[in-house]
Amino acid sequence: MSEEQVILYRRVHDVFRKTLETIQDLIIIALSMVVFYVSVRVLINILMEVSHAFEFKRVVSEILYIMILVETYRMLIIYLKEHRVAVSFMAEITLVAVLREIILTGAMEIPPLSLAMATLFILALVLVIKLTVKEERADLEEKGFIHTELRKILRRRDRKQRGRRHEEVRQGQERAP
Repeated sequence: MSEEQVILYRRVHDVFRKTLETIQDLIIIALSMVVFYVSVRVLINILMEVSHAFEFKRVVSEILYIMILVETYRMLIIYLKEHRVAVSFMAEITLVAVLREIILTGAMEIPPLSLAMATLFILALVLVIKLTVKEERADLEEKGFIHTELRKILRRRDRKQRGRRHEEVRQGQERAP
């Protein structure tokens, strides 16, 4: 292959990759909006349920469902920023979902073998969370959340303003006799 063909190949590859990443981002944004919409609908249902005579089990179920949706929303935001799935968030979502089912069904009504398997599954999820959470959170903090990025932007702006003031003072001193 000639050098021009290699450059063209790389350019086509970059454009194709960027196009696919943009499409993925649009899909994730659409999913985020759906999750947000569902969360609002469930919250409205909870408020309607509480304003009338309500079933405690149903309200707890809906609250746990909102927690699952919030964690899913957080995971989608992290995916948009990092372009990777955070394993600890997936494990947390799964853990809340399993606990929700156990709470709703009632531990006494679950067959002993199923309860033992659910317990092992929960322990495995907790282990996954413990092993991955420190690494993933450290990576995210290193790359910075929005507040970290805003802090950096404000620091840069302050440095520029100080530099301009210093320059103005210096120019004023040069002009003075």
